[in-house]
Amino acid sequence: MYKRMLVLLDGSRLSETVFSYARELSARLCLNLDLLHVCSPDESEQLPMCQAYVEHMAEMLKAQSEKIQRECGIGQAASIIEARSLVVIGYPPEEILKYAEANHIDLIMLSTHGRSGIRRWGLGSVADKVIHEARVPIWLVPAELREDIIYDRMPSRMIMVPLDGSKLAENILPHVEELVKQRGVEVEVVLLNVGREVTMPRDLWEASREFIGEDISAFRLASEVYLNGIVKQLRAKGINARAEQLIGDPAEEIIQYAADNHPQLIAMSTHGRSGFRRVVFGGVTENILRRLKKTPVFLVRPGE
Repeated sequence: MYKRMLVLLDGSRLSETVFSYARELSARLCLNLDLLHVCSPDESEQLPMCQAYVEHMAEMLKAQSEKIQRECGIGQAASIIEARSLVVIGYPPEEILKYAEANHIDLIMLSTHGRSGIRRWGLGSVADKVIHEARVPIWLVPAELREDIIYDRMPSRMIMVPLDGSKLAENILPHVEELVKQRGVEVEVVLLNVGREVTMPRDLWEASREFIGEDISAFRLASEVYLNGIVKQLRAKGINARAEQLIGDPAEEIIQYAADNHPQLIAMSTHGRSGFRRVVFGGVTENILRRLKKTPVFLVRPGE
């Protein structure tokens, strides 16, 4: 069970979106929150102001989360939300990882982009390093997160789970099970398997059509058997699940499916290897993170 989440605040407008989302999740998942702000050494004179800012945000978060719980009938008096705050001086990725390790953090939430002083918090810098080195799952909040996701106003609650047929990619499944159970309401889990579309010159395609058709049919059959097996396992645990097969570039298909179906969350492993075709999930994941603007992503490193 997830008990404590570390939330990164850098004073930017984007981090305020993260705060709003964290507040709602804290209430609905009964999560205690740690708010962390990292000042660079050349910003040390701003330390008192930063401390006052983070302390104020922690107090506000606690009060608002408890209000949401009362309004939604969630939790009992024993599940009062805890909110702690800390400001440190140093290099953001190192301080984030060090804090998570020392304070038994279960999840880390941060925005895909932001600004800390003159340093840009974005993929390729802080978020990228945290994703690659954190020993706990990462909850990434995109720049234009939908308000209906923040405030749980979607017509249906759906978690998208891209899989590639590998055990590495399946590392995400226990986390999805825990999120659904901890949420305590009806959530649909949609498993996606994407096969690469075969592309070649038209004349070669015409000459090889019969072979290519068999190849795609074989992929669909193997994918159907694989996904249905996992769907059966999830349903046996009381989780509402179904499977979808897509043909094309993995990142493109996942992004388009999210745009068309509006999931509340995309949950995936950072790496995997397809049993049907090799898919470097590191590259797929990075492509998805850079282009998704409205849907949060829950990431797990294989082996964690």
